[in-house]
Amino acid sequence: MEKTRTTLDQWVTLQAVVDYGGFAQAAEILHRTQSSISYTISKLEQTLEIEIFFLEKRRAVLTKQGEQLLALSREVIDKAISLEEVAKSFNHERNNKINIVIDSLYQSDEILEKVGVLSRYRKDYNIDFHQLSLAKSDIFTLENYDLLITHHYIESLNPIFLEQVEAIFVTHPNHELQHCVVDNVLELMKKMTLISLETTDIDRARSIQTIHVSNVALAIKLTENSLGYLWLPKNLIQKELNNKSLRELKTPNKKSFYSFYMYVNKNSMANEILKYYLIDDEKGK
Repeated sequence: MEKTRTTLDQWVTLQAVVDYGGFAQAAEILHRTQSSISYTISKLEQTLEIEIFFLEKRRAVLTKQGEQLLALSREVIDKAISLEEVAKSFNHERNNKINIVIDSLYQSDEILEKVGVLSRYRKDYNIDFHQLSLAKSDIFTLENYDLLITHHYIESLNPIFLEQVEAIFVTHPNHELQHCVVDNVLELMKKMTLISLETTDIDRARSIQTIHVSNVALAIKLTENSLGYLWLPKNLIQKELNNKSLRELKTPNKKSFYSFYMYVNKNSMANEILKYYLIDDEKGK
């Protein structure tokens, strides 16, 4: 980005000299010395390599080039004043807002702790949480989020890796899959009903029947009622495993995982704040 060689103060000084009738008058209005005003205008002329004023009967008169520059400088000054007024108005408006969208499959106290720190130190921001079941295609239609956490990997959106969470198959404790030999369980699963979240691709398991559901709570409820088997991050169903309303289904396969990623909306006005409180530590992992 190319930097300007002139300053806003120089253009304000030029405008004051013209509007108030001379160097002495401008010095009085701006609470500066006349020599300071003269030096500022002289420096502006040297920088631009043009003559802005010429003397006519000991009076400074704008050259044609000076007149053109003055007109343009008035636009610049007006925009600068407007910018400051907008900035001042922020102190009188309601808090700004940060929209955080979290995949319903993601559960982490760590991210909540970081948001807690943000909320304590930045009282000028309200924080809206939205927990959604998102298909990969849904992410491209989201517009108003500032931060998104999901298990979907989208390279073009510059994903920031968060963590891997073990995923397991579960059923009702008395489901017939729990009573078969581990080596045979995968074949038998093909003949059973799979309960699958619409946002995942686990239905590739090729079960004879799939019940697609839109949220985690419903998926767990159906599984607790022995309607089928379910594949979810283990930490999401730890409560059900502890109270034995669900039971892990042992399979001969290696452990499987959900990977979670964080995305920052490139158009977010809160980018720097999110980076400071929520993102930098993750990049360092």
